[in-house]
Amino acid sequence: MIRVAIVDDEQRELDTLSECFGKLQNELREEIVVTPFESGEDLLKNYDYSYDLICLDIELGGRDGISVAKEFRRMDGKVVLVFVTNMAQMAICGYEVRALDFLVKPVSYYSFSMKMRSAVRIIQNRKSKNIVLQTVDGIQKISTDQLYYMEVNGHYICYHTKMGEFRQKASLKEMEEKLKGLPFGRCNNCYLVNLKHVDCVKKDELCVGGDWLRISRPRKKEFLQSLANYMGGVEGR
Repeated sequence: MIRVAIVDDEQRELDTLSECFGKLQNELREEIVVTPFESGEDLLKNYDYSYDLICLDIELGGRDGISVAKEFRRMDGKVVLVFVTNMAQMAICGYEVRALDFLVKPVSYYSFSMKMRSAVRIIQNRKSKNIVLQTVDGIQKISTDQLYYMEVNGHYICYHTKMGEFRQKASLKEMEEKLKGLPFGRCNNCYLVNLKHVDCVKKDELCVGGDWLRISRPRKKEFLQSLANYMGGVEGR
């Protein structure tokens, strides 16, 4: 789930952005929860650090969007910020508050979709989740940030992590479903790799967590595209 705050003092603009996010949600099959605010003051008063993305109008009736952004940036340095403006030249002010991008009114869905897909990819690449393993020795909770890759071993999966190796009876297909939306990819039928921890790729091999894994020919194109998409999202932060 991705949580979005949209801030504009015109109801028509709030409705337009809400409709755009609804359409994007259907296209990406990613739950997007949108909370509208009619002023920057309302956003700051109700700010709870749960938002992944803020779409903020620069020309607000009360406090302008730049001053609002400066204040919540002091509280939250991670949230992705996109400005919405009538005047493209105003977007240059976004650099000082680390805005990712800007949308020019009237907002077209094509422009919105192109820019928000990049924002969503960055947000997804940041996310992690805890998974609970039923291992041969008991129960083990790990964060996906600590997980390098998973390896098929008969009817078991071996989890290679920063804390060591753990085994659980499961399949890679099951794990792919559980980790859907997180940056994991199959480099071959035996391995499901955390793209966050890929150090390098050389020909038909990759290095992750200090181990070299084989990239199969049938999986190579899709895996390398997934890795390129992830790296693009990292560079955009």
